[in-house]
Amino acid sequence: MQKKEINIATIIRDREHGTRRINPKAFKKIALELAEYSLLERLRSEDLCQPLDDLSNETESVFNVEQSHDGCYAATVQTNKSVNIFQVCSMKKRAEYHTNERSVWTLAFHPSNSAIIAFGTLGGKVFVYVDGKESAWLEEPELIASLCFHPIDNYLVLASGNEVTFWDWKHNSIMSTGTTYNDSKCRFLRITNNSMLVTGISQTILFASASIGKNLASVEPQYLMASFLRTVNYMLDSLEHGCTIGNSFNAEFKKQFYLWNHLLKVIIDKRKELRCYSSIKEQAECTNSYLNNTLIILNRRIDSMLETVERSVFRLLPESSGIIDHEYIEQFCRLPMLYFEQVCSSYVEQMYSGYIRYIFDLSLVKNILYKIFKLYFDYEHKLPFEEWLKYEYHIDSCIVSRNTPNKNHFILQAWELKDFRETSAAPDFKEDWKNIISICSINNDSNVSISQCEQFVASVHCKAVQEMEVRSLCPANFGECIFVFRFTANFVSLSFSPSGKYIVIGLRCKKRLKYAYVLDKDTRWKIGVDFRYELNDSRNREADTSSPNNRVGLKLCLPKESFNYKEINCIKWSTLPGYGLLIGLKSKFIQICRSIVFGKTQHHGSLLVRKL
Repeated sequence: MQKKEINIATIIRDREHGTRRINPKAFKKIALELAEYSLLERLRSEDLCQPLDDLSNETESVFNVEQSHDGCYAATVQTNKSVNIFQVCSMKKRAEYHTNERSVWTLAFHPSNSAIIAFGTLGGKVFVYVDGKESAWLEEPELIASLCFHPIDNYLVLASGNEVTFWDWKHNSIMSTGTTYNDSKCRFLRITNNSMLVTGISQTILFASASIGKNLASVEPQYLMASFLRTVNYMLDSLEHGCTIGNSFNAEFKKQFYLWNHLLKVIIDKRKELRCYSSIKEQAECTNSYLNNTLIILNRRIDSMLETVERSVFRLLPESSGIIDHEYIEQFCRLPMLYFEQVCSSYVEQMYSGYIRYIFDLSLVKNILYKIFKLYFDYEHKLPFEEWLKYEYHIDSCIVSRNTPNKNHFILQAWELKDFRETSAAPDFKEDWKNIISICSINNDSNVSISQCEQFVASVHCKAVQEMEVRSLCPANFGECIFVFRFTANFVSLSFSPSGKYIVIGLRCKKRLKYAYVLDKDTRWKIGVDFRYELNDSRNREADTSSPNNRVGLKLCLPKESFNYKEINCIKWSTLPGYGLLIGLKSKFIQICRSIVFGKTQHHGSLLVRKL
C-alpha cells in the first residue's frame, strides 16, 4: 500500500474548520520537521549569528551544553569552575553555580524536573542543586567523567575511574557500585525512560585471560554461558579485523575454528556437572541476566560476516565445497543445545553468591550454532561427526589476544535496570560482550547522542576515516545499523534534532570554515546526494556538479565571513522545536542561531555560541 502524503497546510486548515480528526502524533512530527527544515533552508543563505550582550563579559570557553527535558533551560560546562543556566527562549542568564575547585566536566538535568541539576568536576566532586540551592554533594577519588539521573527513582549514576556508582542523592547513600577492568574507564552514561542504562566503557586487553581459549578448562560449568558469548564475540572481532588485512583472514579463520570446537567440547563435557534448579532456596539471592539483545546482535554480526565472505572482491577463503546438507549441520548442534536448554530460565547455582538466571530465546542460540558451523563447513573445515569430539584441537598455539585498543575507543553497551529497585545490584560491567551497540570514540558526553524518542543512538567510530553511525535502540531491531556517514574532518559533538530526522555533527575544520554537517537519516543521504532529494532522484544526478569534498547534506558555515570564524567545542540542537542550534565556541562570545515558525509569522534570533 502506497504511503499517503500529508500536507501540514491541509492539516492546519482541517483543524481550524473541524472537518476531520487529526492524529496528534502525526501532526507533531510534521510540525517539528517543518520548523527544522525552515531553519536549515535559512542557514543556506543567511548569517544568523549575533552576539548576546548579556554574556559579553564571559571569557571562558564552553565544551558542552545540556538542556532540560522540557527545553526551557540550557546549562553550559566551561573552564571557569562554574555552571551557567540560561532560559532558552530569551537566552538570558538565570543562575550561576560555582564549584570553587576544579572545572566542571559533565552535567545533567533531572529528566522530569528542570529545577534539579547535577554536575561533576575534574577534581572528583559531584554537586546536586534543587531550586537554585545546593542539596547534596559527593566526593570520588578520580574525575567525574559522566553522570545521569534515573527518570523515576531517586538516584544518580556517575562514572569515576573504573567505577560506576549508584548514589541515592536525597539520602546521601551509596546504593551500589559496579566496576570495570582496571585498565578501563567509563566515559558515557545515560538512562532511558524504560530503565535501560547506556554506557561507554573503554576497551580492555585484560579479557584475554578470562574464560576463553585454553583457560576454559578451569571455568566452572555455570559460567560457560558467559564463555560462549565472549568467545563468539571475540571470534567475530578477529574475523572482522582479518577482513581488512587480506592474507591473514584464512589463518585467522582456521585458528577460530579450533577455538570454536574446543569451546563446544568443554560445554558438552561439563554439562552434567551443572547445578540447575526450578526454584531457589528461601531468602537466597538471584541475579537475572537478560541475553536476548546480545544474541540478536551476534546473529546480525554473523549474517554480516557471511555476506562479507561471499561478496568480497578478494578471495578471503578457498571456494565453497558445495551445498552442505541441513541434517549434517543439525547433528553438530544437538549436543551443545542440551546445555543451553538446561540453563535457559533455570536457576543456576553459583559458587559463592546465590543463583543466576539466564533469560533468553533458545532459537537465537540455535541460530548462532547453525550459522557458525555452516560457515566453517562451507569453506573446507568439514569433518565426520563421529570424529568431532574425539579430535584433538591444538589450541596452545592459538594465542587469544586483542590488539592494543585505541585509548579513545569505547564499547557502547546497554544494561537492563528494571530489577535494580528490588536487588540494588549493579550490572557486571566486566561483561564487555553483552548488548554491544557499537565501538565508538568518546571524549565527553557530547560525543554520543540519543534521540528524544529514545529509538536511535548516534556515535562516531574512527577507522581509516570517521564513520558516524545511527543504530536502533528499539527491542525489535536492537543494535541494527540504520545510517552511516563517512567523513574526514575532526568531529567534536553529535546531536539529533527534536524530530529525530536530522543529525548535526560538530566539526573543527578551520581551513574550510565548516562548523558542522547536517544530515537527514530518513532519506538515506550519502556522499553525492543532496539532503533535499531522494537517493534515486534524477534531479539530483543531473544537477550534481560539485567535487567530492563539497558533497554534503548541508555544510553549516557560521558566520559567513572567514575573519569571524571561531573553533567550536560542541553543537546541540535545541530541545524546543524551531529554537535552532546551541553552540559552544572557543571564544569569549555567545551567539544563537534560530528560526522559529509561529503560524504565519517568523521570528529569528541567533545561534548560541560560547567559549570553552
